[in-house]
Amino acid sequence: MYLGALFVPTGYKTEVLKSLNNLRCIKNHHWNNSDSDCPEGCRYHEENNTEIHFKEIHRSSARYMIAKNWINFFDKEACQKHQKMLYCNIIGINLSNISYCEFGSGKTELNIYNRFYRTLLMGGLNYFFKEYSSIVINSIFHDRGSQEYHEFFPWHPIQQTESKIDRLSIYCDEIKFIDSDHRKSKSEESHFIQFIDLILGATFSTIHNSSSNQRKKDVCDLFRPTLRRLLDREKNTNGQMIGDYYKSNYYRTYQISFFPKNAHEILRITCPKNESPFSLPFLRI
Repeated sequence: MYLGALFVPTGYKTEVLKSLNNLRCIKNHHWNNSDSDCPEGCRYHEENNTEIHFKEIHRSSARYMIAKNWINFFDKEACQKHQKMLYCNIIGINLSNISYCEFGSGKTELNIYNRFYRTLLMGGLNYFFKEYSSIVINSIFHDRGSQEYHEFFPWHPIQQTESKIDRLSIYCDEIKFIDSDHRKSKSEESHFIQFIDLILGATFSTIHNSSSNQRKKDVCDLFRPTLRRLLDREKNTNGQMIGDYYKSNYYRTYQISFFPKNAHEILRITCPKNESPFSLPFLRI
């Protein structure tokens, strides 16, 4: 099971959305919501105005090209040294090493998802934004699915995350569930859900070599150098963290983690301790 979340600073939200949409315009990289306003010579507006999911990118040339454009954007433009337009946290969970009884009665992967969704939020906030004295989350969006109807999921991750991080304020009581297809939801946040789905799919397929489709393999090949650097993290004999990750722009901006190595380790997962809040900047997401 792989979970992923994007953390988008409000100051960059419009810019990221514009970039993602412009990359839908394969020919001109200049997107308009209206077909009639597209640049002269663009005859593919309807085809490009589609939902991007990794599992479907092989079904049309437009999805395939947009997916490659978005992977390049994730690798280069969104994560520059001087400009962090978004942050990405991914957790891969080995379900065969999970003790299901620790997550309530019955064997339910939804309960496991709910528990690690909190870990995804808290781990990302503490790791990416440790230098900030105060963090505000305006909204949390999630694709529509079974989580929407769970007794605790819509509100419990918010309550638990805010209670565990002293310098965090969350200005919403529940997670907002929207359709990942922007044409159905009429919500610009759907583009972010499509984007994280593509990154998650590329991560899973690259690590596990799960697809034989050539287009998906091409996207994975494009993503592989990014993934290799993200995973190049280890301790040397002196206990120091080494690897290309710590020399890259991805450091404290993108991260991938895996749990657990052993079944009993699920009980020992904790988030990093809060840092001192004195004389630090402020972030709103």
